[in-house]
Amino acid sequence: MSDLDTRAFRRSLTLVLGVLGVLTAGAVVLFGHLLFKSLSKDVVNDAVLHTKLDAERLARGIAERSSGDPFVLKLKQTEIDRLVSTGLSERQILTEIEVLDNTKKEVLYAYRGTLTVPDRKAQAGAEGPKVFDVKPDEPGTTSRSYTLEAPETDPYDMEVPVGDFAVLRFGISRRVLVERVEKLRRELYLKTFAAAVVSLLGILAASAAVILLYRRTRRVEAARLEAERRAELGEVAAGLAHEIRNPLNAMGLNLELLEERLVHGGPAAGADPPAASAADLAQAARFETSRLARLLTDFLSYARPSPLSPVPADLNEAASEAVAFLQPEAGSRNIRLTFSPHPGGAPARLDPARVRQVVLNLVGNALDAVEAEGAEAREVEARVEDAGSFWRLTVADRGPGVPAAKTADLFRLFVSTKPAGTGLGLPIAERIVRAHGGTLTLSSSPGKPTRAVATFPKGR
Repeated sequence: MSDLDTRAFRRSLTLVLGVLGVLTAGAVVLFGHLLFKSLSKDVVNDAVLHTKLDAERLARGIAERSSGDPFVLKLKQTEIDRLVSTGLSERQILTEIEVLDNTKKEVLYAYRGTLTVPDRKAQAGAEGPKVFDVKPDEPGTTSRSYTLEAPETDPYDMEVPVGDFAVLRFGISRRVLVERVEKLRRELYLKTFAAAVVSLLGILAASAAVILLYRRTRRVEAARLEAERRAELGEVAAGLAHEIRNPLNAMGLNLELLEERLVHGGPAAGADPPAASAADLAQAARFETSRLARLLTDFLSYARPSPLSPVPADLNEAASEAVAFLQPEAGSRNIRLTFSPHPGGAPARLDPARVRQVVLNLVGNALDAVEAEGAEAREVEARVEDAGSFWRLTVADRGPGVPAAKTADLFRLFVSTKPAGTGLGLPIAERIVRAHGGTLTLSSSPGKPTRAVATFPKGR
């Protein structure tokens, strides 16, 4: 995996984990909020329902004890107080309990025990307390006074009938309901926060596991690449030894003939064909020396590739510079070399020097191809085109082409169609293009130009 791929993977992983964390936290918070709304509504409804059931039970008890007579109800205040206090001792949510006649103008009974601390005040302008006395009809009975607070609009004020002669009115404490809801809110928020923390810790643990797995994969990949590289270097060394041995033998023979010519001043003994001159022998040795030097240079470029140094650059400029460098050579060989840049530029993250090396290799191969036997025209064209998320660099020539069966072999080490080729140019170019995140392909069909196509990711 290249450095570009590694950086892209890290950015993608960070983005995915960040989004996952935000979504998880949002989902937990939303769930907690919805759960709170649902449960708080249930708490209120449950309190109202149970209080109403208690009030109905009290209304039945009051009706039984008063025998349906308002006057008897007034006389049995103490007994009814005990009934209310025992029936509501655990609720602690009522603010008032009173019994009114059917006209709701006279208070027949009002509970004076402890329910809850009233949290309501009479509305401004409401009528003040009304006090009335119940006079005894029997000797020894003490009169009692009752206060009727001014009525106040309250959605939690409820009424239930007491037989068919009175109405029991009761009020539910807003403060107690709010306290219960707030208690529920605190508990839910605490649990929601704990769930969010646990979820985020799970994401962090999963992230750590992914990172550790990624690093382990990188180490395994690096070990595999190193093993492949060593095997490849062994193959390269074997091929290089083969490529060097033959030129060295030829050079040794030429130098031996040259030595005899210089020592004896004549042709070598037993030479049947006309003997080569000293200049011819020296020229052959120089040619082989140059070929070996080029072979070693290409070998070192392949065996010890320097890391890329990508920067924001224009593919048009790198390709144009390489084509311009080869223009004098193409002119001297009577070859028409043209370049067509992409209009508006071709921005990308490139190592310009390495891209120029690729273009020099591809164009150089094309120049040699159009001079081979069977070439249709001495023309080479290079152009840069838009290919979606990539820039496409194409070098086309009208040479004799390459058989389809041998196209893939040209990317193997020491395989070349040129007599003096090293067989390392295309493998080096492919490695450079692949390191940029692109591909290098070669296509050749009868009657059509041979095309070498290199792709480079667009600027990112």
